Amino acid sequence: MKHIGVILTCIFGVIFTILCPEIGMSQDSIAPKERVVWHKLEGSLGMTVNQLGITYWAAGGESNMSGKVTGNFRYTYNRKMFNYVTNGLFMYGAQGYTRTNRWEKTEDRLELSTTMTHNNNRNLTFTAMSMLKTQFTNGYSYPNDSVPISKFFAPAYLTVSIGYTYNIHDIVTIFFSPSAGKFTFVNDQTLADKGSFGVEAGYWNIVEGDSTWIPGKKFLGELGFNLIIKYKQEFKNNIEIFSTLNLYNNYMDVNRANRWNIDVDWETGLKFIISKRISTVINVHLIYDDNIRFNVDGREKPILQFKESIGINFLYKFAVDNKNKEINN
Repeated sequence: MKHIGVILTCIFGVIFTILCPEIGMSQDSIAPKERVVWHKLEGSLGMTVNQLGITYWAAGGESNMSGKVTGNFRYTYNRKMFNYVTNGLFMYGAQGYTRTNRWEKTEDRLELSTTMTHNNNRNLTFTAMSMLKTQFTNGYSYPNDSVPISKFFAPAYLTVSIGYTYNIHDIVTIFFSPSAGKFTFVNDQTLADKGSFGVEAGYWNIVEGDSTWIPGKKFLGELGFNLIIKYKQEFKNNIEIFSTLNLYNNYMDVNRANRWNIDVDWETGLKFIISKRISTVINVHLIYDDNIRFNVDGREKPILQFKESIGINFLYKFAVDNKNKEINN
């Protein structure tokens, strides 16, 4: 039953993807013969650098240098009744220590999302959304840098959702999907055998005294609801606040006791705009996922993940748009 629900979610997503442009065309045919098609590509490249130098410092410490590179892009395609947006976020950061000559990863994000909306209402729109999240390189629990706890596409999370988006003055958007498929990929057999990130772990199958190793599964499919709340506002004193709260609940979990668990991904930032190219950003990121477990006091259990960063950001922005008109035949 669980897998049937996941498959149906995918089928509905594909159908919506195929039919939505046709819906827009059928609505446009009622309008005047001339219609506007608008394409826009925009993005930004940013770099954050921090440096600390210490020589004979009584309070202790170690000289270090850290940096982070961030890339964002957004492609928008608009028609009268149809809107298509693709977003990408690429982020990588590292910190190096002078005395011990070691490097540690501090940031690693690769995120892609696609949103398609049917503009049948000014504030409330029918929406199909897909989102992929993973990382570039191996992750470690420092100071242990020999045993990876995560890798590229291990894990990777793909969420496919169908629902409605409510827009409040272009400041707050609320997306709710009662039918959202979440797919977890663990493309590393060692991590899969451990049952990392919620997949089924490997085990020894003993039949009449003979033991056979059954490898861990690299895939986990879930079906539940998805709620995404986004807030972004810029104030006159060059301060910008942005926040994204993503909640997901797997109400088809085989273990009924886990059906009340809600995955939380909440990121909030405060940006002080110094100039067109320079800003100071304070960022806080919280994650809670019942399928991600950490060793705490000898026990594997889920725990609230917390990350905070502050730095001066050097930013370059670009935008290219193409607005043209087409004539209906």
